[in-house]
Amino acid sequence: MGKPAISVVIPVFNEEAGLAALFDRLYPALDALGETYEIIFVNDGSRDRSAAILREQFQARPDVTRVILFAVNAGQHMAILAGFEHAHGEIVITLDADLQNPPEEI
Repeated sequence: MGKPAISVVIPVFNEEAGLAALFDRLYPALDALGETYEIIFVNDGSRDRSAAILREQFQARPDVTRVILFAVNAGQHMAILAGFEHAHGEIVITLDADLQNPPEEI
C-alpha cells in the first residue's frame, strides 16, 4: 500500500464488548470518503479479548488495518503516541474505541 491520505489512530483498552460496533461503523464511514486510509489500533495491554478481536479484524481487512500490541497498560497518551509513530497518512485523526465521537464525523 502506498502512502494513505488518512491515518486513524485508536487506542484500545478492554473494549471487547464494543469493538464489533466500532468496526461496523468505522470501516463503512472511511470507505465512503473515497480516500486511501489506514486504521491503527493500539491495544494498550487489555486484559480482555480485545487483542484477539483486533487480530481477527486485521485478518479480515489487512489492506487497511494495523495493530500495535502493548504487553502492559501504558495509558492512553502513550498509546496515541505509538500510533502517531506508525502513522503514514497525510492527515492523522484520533478516535476513541468507545464511539464517544461518531466515525461518521470524519
